[in-house]
Amino acid sequence: MGASVGVGGLIVGTSMLVVLALAVNAIDLRLESSLETIESANEPIPAFTIDNADLALGAVLNLQIDDGGTGYVDGTLSAANATGSGFSGTFTVDANGAIISAEITSRGDYSSDPDIVIDGPQPTGANGSISVTGRVTVVYANITNTGSVIVPVDEVWLFLDGSNAANLADLDPTADSDNIYPSDTIGVQWRNIPSNVYQTLAISTNGFSTTKAIA
Repeated sequence: MGASVGVGGLIVGTSMLVVLALAVNAIDLRLESSLETIESANEPIPAFTIDNADLALGAVLNLQIDDGGTGYVDGTLSAANATGSGFSGTFTVDANGAIISAEITSRGDYSSDPDIVIDGPQPTGANGSISVTGRVTVVYANITNTGSVIVPVDEVWLFLDGSNAANLADLDPTADSDNIYPSDTIGVQWRNIPSNVYQTLAISTNGFSTTKAIA
């Protein structure tokens, strides 16, 4: 009889220990979950401003050297004979003064292909000729990290009129690294878009978003 009572007590005691262990485990899980929630709530979210957003429907896309000419020195390029403004460029020459490369420094915005002008003075330069080979719609923007969080470039998304999503890393931003640090400002030229008149540019990253009207 005494043995039976002892075994029964042992079984009850063991059961109580199992229940206690389950209760302690449940408390630990709730405490861990609560601590994670508190930690998450204390983490700052990113913050950005879109400093400007400008649209060019006829930005100069590429240049072509039709004739390198002779006698030139490295210089600058401008545009003429078209409705629009804003283009500028540079060119370099070889040892004979022939133009061998032409670079765009500002694409501008034109309703038709402008004539490319080799800026003077170029007193010995002759016969050089450069032309436009294409124009494209571009949205220009500068964005600034105004928060305290370092944000990877590939975690930032841009939108035009609430759609046309593009990852910032794919837009060749002027970032010095793969991260955007607090107070950093980076420039963007969004070129691979349909030729439309867009109204807003939006940025979104890790719980933060903001928009700006496109000029």
